[in-house]
Formats: sequence, C-alpha cells, structure tokens
Amino acid sequence: MNPALAVKSMDELTVQYGPMRTVLHHKDATEVPREQHATYTFAILGGNKLRESAILSAGYHALSIDLIEYIDPVTGTTRYAVHHWAFPVEWATDHDMRAVAELAYEDAVRGEFARPTLRLSLERSTRGLASFYDRTDVI
Repeated sequence: MNPALAVKSMDELTVQYGPMRTVLHHKDATEVPREQHATYTFAILGGNKLRESAILSAGYHALSIDLIEYIDPVTGTTRYAVHHWAFPVEWATDHDMRAVAELAYEDAVRGEFARPTLRLSLERSTRGLASFYDRTDVI
C-alpha cells in the first residue's frame, strides 16, 4: 500500500483542496492552452513516476495509467499528474496536492477496469484488478 493514502473521499478532498485540473485530453477542452499541450506532455512524461498500472501486449504497453510527480512548465511548481494512455485515448489531470492525485489515480485504475478502453479477453475482466492489469499497485 502507498504511504500517501487518502483517508477522505474524493468529494471531501475536492471541497477542501479543489478539483483536479484537466491538462491534456485527446479531444475535449483542457484548462491549459492547446499550444502548451506538447510542453505539458513532455514535462509529465519526463517526470518521476510514482505509481503505475499497465496492460502489456508483446512486451509493450497497450495501456498505462500513471501517477507522476512533475514540475509545471509554466509555474515551476511541483504537481502530481494522473496520465492515462491507451491508443487513441490519452488524457492527464493534475493537482498540487499528492493526496488528491493519489485518489484520482486509484479512481482511474478502477474506472478502466469497470469500463475498459481496450478490447480484452473475458477472463481479464472476471477475476479482479490483479488479473486485469499485468502490473498494478492498486488493491
């Protein structure tokens, strides 16, 4: 289990610290200008990966959901991003409080299990998170 475990619900954390900020999305509006998307993508992918859930195909990631600590390229502050990638879907949200991002990461991992982006075998979706993901730290 992760030491930064949030004991409050996402609703309580959102009221206390504010919502996650949408930084990247393949088709929807974001809270950063489109011309900064490449910069944010580079900053997030170059950040420190704290947690990861992935589905592998032939040894490569077919899907990954990551919690990443990175430096915001505009403000220079440390932020925590939840980055979800599964072609053609890519999105990232972030927050300056790790506890909020931790809970958003776990919600994203469980949400992918509940509504898969990829077409997967039935056995992956019937035996829980541990068999759905090839690698996950969410229990």
